[in-house]
Amino acid sequence: MVRQHVYLHSAEITDLPGGAVSDGESPESAARRELLEETGLRARRLYSLGRVATARSTCTETVHLFAAHGCTAGEAAPDPGESTVAVWRSWHELGGSPLPDAGDFTGDVVWDLADAASLAAVHRMSSVLRRIGGDLPSSDDDWPGAAWSAHTAISNRLPGEADWLMLLWLDVAIGRFAEGADLVAMLEKTMAAPGRGTAMDQAERRLAAVTHLRL
Repeated sequence: MVRQHVYLHSAEITDLPGGAVSDGESPESAARRELLEETGLRARRLYSLGRVATARSTCTETVHLFAAHGCTAGEAAPDPGESTVAVWRSWHELGGSPLPDAGDFTGDVVWDLADAASLAAVHRMSSVLRRIGGDLPSSDDDWPGAAWSAHTAISNRLPGEADWLMLLWLDVAIGRFAEGADLVAMLEKTMAAPGRGTAMDQAERRLAAVTHLRL
C-alpha cells in the first residue's frame, strides 16, 4: 500500500498504488509503471480485475484494477513533487482484518483503504481467490494446517488457464511459510511448460505428504 498526503482531502491516506494513464499508454502499462514508481516492485504478470466508475454522475473517470503477482523488489521512484511511503500489509490484514466499530466511522480518522477504487480491488480480489481456491487458511494456521487447505484447493482446482490464478491463491495461502514459498517457486518455474498440469499434481502430492501431520 502507499501512504501519502492528499491535499484535496487535507489528510494522510493509505491506499493501493495507482495513478493516471498517460496519452498513448495502455492501462496495464500504466499499472506496471505506477507500481514501480510508488513501491519499487516489478510484476511478472498482472491479472485484470475489471474497471470501476468512481463518480458516475459527475465525471467519466474510469479506474482499471489489476492484481500483480511474481513481484521483485527494487527502488521506488516517485514523480517530482510526490511524497509517498510504501506500507506493507499481508493479505490477511488487507482483506480479512476486522472492521472498527460502526460508530468509529463517524469520526475524523481516515482509515486504510479510504479510496473507493482500492476498496473495489480488494473486494474483487477476494471474490477471485474464493472462486479459484475457496476460503484461504487462517493467518493463525500452522504449516500443516495451511498445507491441508492448499491440498484441498488444488484437488478441486479449475482446469486450464485458471492454473495461473491457482498459483496466486497458493502464494497467498502458503507463501508465508518457507516450505510453501519453495513449492510456489517450483510451480512458478514449471507453469509455463507444457506439463504444467503435471506440476500441479506434483504439488498436490507434496502437500499431501505434509498434511498427515494434521490428521
